[in-house]
Amino acid sequence: MILKDNLKLYLVLETHMLKKPLDVFIPEVIKHGVTAVQLRDKGLTARDQFETGQKLTELLDGTGVLFVVNDRIDLARCLGARTVHLGVKDIPLKTAKTVYPDMIYGYSCNTEEDIETAKLADYIGVGPAFMTGTKKDLRPVISPEGIARLVKLTAKPAVAIGGINAENIHTLYGAGLSGVAVSSCICAAEDPARAAAELREKAEKL
Repeated sequence: MILKDNLKLYLVLETHMLKKPLDVFIPEVIKHGVTAVQLRDKGLTARDQFETGQKLTELLDGTGVLFVVNDRIDLARCLGARTVHLGVKDIPLKTAKTVYPDMIYGYSCNTEEDIETAKLADYIGVGPAFMTGTKKDLRPVISPEGIARLVKLTAKPAVAIGGINAENIHTLYGAGLSGVAVSSCICAAEDPARAAAELREKAEKL
């Protein structure tokens, strides 16, 4: 697996937004360009997240799509997922890397200090690029220009996140990104396959 290639169109899954059953939604968006799926679903209990994760594991098996668990190393280990995404409020990246060195780590970056911490990560998420209602504990919006500035400080593969959609993704062109992470613009779409295809086409121009 070449990690950079798996970051092109990174879907942050929020199942409560879906207009279709998960077992219909996931194959459709994968077919039309999604390259990674992160299990977030922050409003769910750990048990419900685990059960959704089990379904995702089955649906992603053999597809080559990267399966990522947000925040929870314990959940990732129980699901057999190799990749976990951490942020400043989670288990410290240094500790996680020491205890579970076999895992692939993503790290959320909003400042230069975060970029320094992320030297131990395998890839970074940078943002938020724009205002978004998907995440409640939102860090300061840093804009596409701010994202480009932070990405230049690291050699890690990077995805931009936060309020990105088909109408504004072009503002991230030339920022040095490997891809974009999106949630509502695909999860809440009436036609998620079409939404994924449109975003993937535009993400190829990053």
